[in-house]
Amino acid sequence: MKRDNDFVKAKIISIGDELLIGQVVNTNASWLGNILTTNGIEVVSTLTIGDGERDIVESLDACSDVEIIVMTGGLGPTADDITKPTLCKYFGTELEFCQDAYDNVMSIFKLRGYQMTERNRGQAYIPKSCKYIPNRYGTAPCMWFEKGGSVYISMPGVPFEMKNVFEQEILPKLLEHFKVTPYINKVVMTTGVGESFLADKIKDWEDALPDFLSLAYLPQYGMVRLRLEGRHPDREFLQQTIDNEIDKLNKLIGEYVFGYDDTPIAEAVLDKLGAAGKTLASAESCTGGTIAKMVTAIPGSSEVFKGTVVSYATSVKEEVLGVRHEDVEKYTVVSQQVAEQMATGVRALLKADYAVATTGVAGPGGGTDENPVGTVWIAVAGPNGVISKRCNFGKDRGNNIERASITALEMVRKY
Repeated sequence: MKRDNDFVKAKIISIGDELLIGQVVNTNASWLGNILTTNGIEVVSTLTIGDGERDIVESLDACSDVEIIVMTGGLGPTADDITKPTLCKYFGTELEFCQDAYDNVMSIFKLRGYQMTERNRGQAYIPKSCKYIPNRYGTAPCMWFEKGGSVYISMPGVPFEMKNVFEQEILPKLLEHFKVTPYINKVVMTTGVGESFLADKIKDWEDALPDFLSLAYLPQYGMVRLRLEGRHPDREFLQQTIDNEIDKLNKLIGEYVFGYDDTPIAEAVLDKLGAAGKTLASAESCTGGTIAKMVTAIPGSSEVFKGTVVSYATSVKEEVLGVRHEDVEKYTVVSQQVAEQMATGVRALLKADYAVATTGVAGPGGGTDENPVGTVWIAVAGPNGVISKRCNFGKDRGNNIERASITALEMVRKY
């Protein structure tokens, strides 16, 4: 069965009251969306529904216009797990005992040293009309149905189980069952520039893209990701076209590009410093160690990053980093003078080639007329002196900390 644009399409159904009330974050849908898309299957929608028969039936009816329907959740041994009996009604069949499913449950219970119960034995009963797909990571079976040219997959909601069984068992079967159109994307990571400015700067390039390519703007704290994506029957041609368009894009906005495919800004900074054989240190007040956390999350960062001083208290700024007390009195701790002295101080203290410092008012309180909430001074010290910048990121504390940290690392990269 093929429909619009001759692409294989899919819809994702996530079942569980705990998802609707926000008790559990629905990571399954985002993971499935990514793996389906990268394998050439176009995800057109995701549905999150409760543990009710009517909810399940209505969602299945709403998905009959695509080739693949992927369901997660509602397959446990308890009374609120009603997915299997509901699927029996929907597909006009009944539950029957499956020896392979029972053997799988038995092997898992034996491995874990548990005693089999009658309730768990019930998990070996599956709809008669489905194909059984083994779940070697849990007791809930996976099921494959076919109706009207569409394939319906039912999997457990436990992420660890679902991901493993989908990658190892289900995805290969889907790719064998359907002929998919190759899909490729490339993400360009930018910072130091706003979304609207980028859009104006690359408008002519974007307007001239081939009709099988599209561009998405994905703004987040302190950066904008540009995702260029497309589908084409000729994978090699598609890849070459995307590479060529990325080259054109770099000529337009190369000064703002720090990496590709979700490369963290910290990794881009470490790569530059590491390639030059240089080291980095940080002195953090309002960011509270966030820069250090971002840097040390990157494997191999110990070869470049010397360490940090979280100089939250004014006394630490003065006694550890050497910030002059008279400058604090005259200019306040949120000032260019203090930020620059923090950067030069930690650079000398930790004997680093480069150092970055932040001082500001993260909020929600503490702002003044001179330095309202969101004001942050950032300084970078290096072999060629010190540079500094005053920013204001708004009134949200988390946003201020995140954006100040990203901006600080971008200043290091540009320095």
